[in-house]
Amino acid sequence: MPQSVEDLLPQFAFLFPEIPVVADNVVEFFRPVYVRTNKKELGLPEPERIIKKLPLAPVQNELYKLMKHEVAREAATALSIRSKQAFRSLGRSVARLLQFVSNPSLLARNIEFAHPDLMRAVLAEGDGPKIRYVLRRARELANEGQKVLIWSSFVQNVEYLALRLADLGAVYIHGGVDAGDEDDDETREGKIKAFHDNEQTMVLVANPAAASEGISLHTICHHAIYLDRTFNAAHYLQSEDRIHRLGLPPDQKTTIEIVECTGTVDETVRERLHQKVDAMAVALEDSSLRIDQLISLEPTAEDDPEDYTVGLKQEDIEALLRDLSIDD
Repeated sequence: MPQSVEDLLPQFAFLFPEIPVVADNVVEFFRPVYVRTNKKELGLPEPERIIKKLPLAPVQNELYKLMKHEVAREAATALSIRSKQAFRSLGRSVARLLQFVSNPSLLARNIEFAHPDLMRAVLAEGDGPKIRYVLRRARELANEGQKVLIWSSFVQNVEYLALRLADLGAVYIHGGVDAGDEDDDETREGKIKAFHDNEQTMVLVANPAAASEGISLHTICHHAIYLDRTFNAAHYLQSEDRIHRLGLPPDQKTTIEIVECTGTVDETVRERLHQKVDAMAVALEDSSLRIDQLISLEPTAEDDPEDYTVGLKQEDIEALLRDLSIDD
């Protein structure tokens, strides 16, 4: 149920079509007919989750203000007309907002961008604060002998980070990387094998939509960094599980580091992910799902300045509209 309790309705209807259920009672009907072993029962140590807060760069912040008001107007329209086309269009706009906060250069080639002069000024500021931090943090961890897993929802970010960290042997996985023989360095399996076995391959950069399931990295990697996240709670939880799963020793420390820009859509995403995961925790009676134990790291002096699905539901749009409409 990555989005809401309503996700359980078609599953229950498939199993028991003769029993009518609605959102208000589906959880009670479900509880007697499923079994689940949670992380607490497995004895897994709780991961340490850290929020690294960064300010937007000065000109980036000015352009973000313009963009967020445009997206707020589009969100209000989507809620009023409630058409699939309006929701899809809003999803693309929210993806662009998330892209801009994570790495402004992702929008540089968008010929429909409404503020080209400001965009040129933003690009003149260099890499955005989140990219700069992730690059620096990955190097710090590698210098300490730690392998690091970096997550981004956007393919261009995945490839860009791997390119910038090529000196650390960085490899990447996204939907465009084919499955194949693990002896082929260009396949998904080959890149995973290199991360596991090659002492010179210190970084794996991945897209949660393509690599959040079926990969076990917990024996060799204990630090994950999220450059960005979307509203898709399933992708987030499954991606965490790549390094936090059965087989960890009781004293193993696992660190999940989430990079956010203050006063941006990143904070709305965090709020909505918490609400969705909390709903799962209640429905599944699993307190180990909760992700609200966060250590906050404030900015320091050195931190100063395609078509993607972001998992939007109506409640996400309402939260966006509330947050984006706040005047600075």
